[in-house]
Amino acid sequence: MNSINDSSAEPTLLFIPDISGFTKFVHSTEISHSEHIIKELLETLIDANEMNLQISEVEGDAILFYRKGKKPTAAETLAQVQRMYIKFHACLRKYESQRICQCGACAESKGLNLKFIIHYGDISINQVKNRSKLFGKDVIVAHRLMKNDIPLKEYVLITNQLINSCSSWVEIEQVGWEKPSHGKGSYDFGQIKFCYLPLAPLESHIPQPTIEDYAPEPHMSKILSAEAVINAPLELVFDVVSDVNAKHLWVHNVKGSDQTNGDIVKNGSTHRCIMNDDESDPFFTSHSFNITKDFITWIDTNHTDNANMVVTLRRIGNRLTRTNLTILKKLNPIKKLLFNVFMKKGFVQFYNTSLVKLDNYCQDLQKKGQQHSSGILLEPDKKAVA
Repeated sequence: MNSINDSSAEPTLLFIPDISGFTKFVHSTEISHSEHIIKELLETLIDANEMNLQISEVEGDAILFYRKGKKPTAAETLAQVQRMYIKFHACLRKYESQRICQCGACAESKGLNLKFIIHYGDISINQVKNRSKLFGKDVIVAHRLMKNDIPLKEYVLITNQLINSCSSWVEIEQVGWEKPSHGKGSYDFGQIKFCYLPLAPLESHIPQPTIEDYAPEPHMSKILSAEAVINAPLELVFDVVSDVNAKHLWVHNVKGSDQTNGDIVKNGSTHRCIMNDDESDPFFTSHSFNITKDFITWIDTNHTDNANMVVTLRRIGNRLTRTNLTILKKLNPIKKLLFNVFMKKGFVQFYNTSLVKLDNYCQDLQKKGQQHSSGILLEPDKKAVA
């Protein structure tokens, strides 16, 4: 394996977006949901890559990007920072506006911040299985710079080693959204000089979340309804039924789910129920949640069949939940008659069978002393808040 002074080292850009506050976020809130949120934010940063950056490692709260070859200009580097920053905070704002879960992780996610470390130096690249692993002193430099004395929550730090390597970096005074400040840090390998810009001036560019109308058609009418009493608390039933990744656990003939847009249920959660694994499989959006202590209702819009399923959960005891599934669809009188004569009975049986599976799954969880993995918290944890 090559040493850090290997002659094969080449000039390489190192570009590290780091989600600050991650350690406190994970250790002070629910681990599962914090992991889901961080994963979604890291994927957002990766999708915002416009500089043809390659990924060496995802390091929990940061991504080690790199690019060999052409030196970056100040303009393209700051444009990449701006794009990632805006996409990151747009994701957080949208999540905050659409979230349902009241757990500490979901409630505190809006406080996460982003900073960037950008460096340039001689790097060796080795293949470790299917991953490109970076080696060299400058990799260590970039990581050490993540610990610095910059008095800002969000910033981009650019080392002089990059600025001095490219004549176009004299443009940073003109292309930056603010005049950069200068700093230096002393480390075990010597002193590193850098400039930095605050990211706060970019906040005005973050778009506000849009309100989406998920319902495909107005004037729908009820075509059937199925209802059952589930032997489980309302919170558990909601956790299972609303989980877009768990439809196969209780919906009859469903093999799994895909085309989801997140692991934590929210207004606007999407999924496709895999039944035949073709275009006939229904694609849903969950929306219009109304949640109170003893009553929860929402709508699953079936975009494939142009129909709505209204889900209603009502607490009728400590461990009893009345569950109703009502299907709404826009049918003319002739189609409605044909549906009632030839299809309704089969659909009612389908939903009744699903409700039986739901009851069995919930009871089995309780017998084992387990919770469903989704873990949606409908009310804030008073202990966590305290």
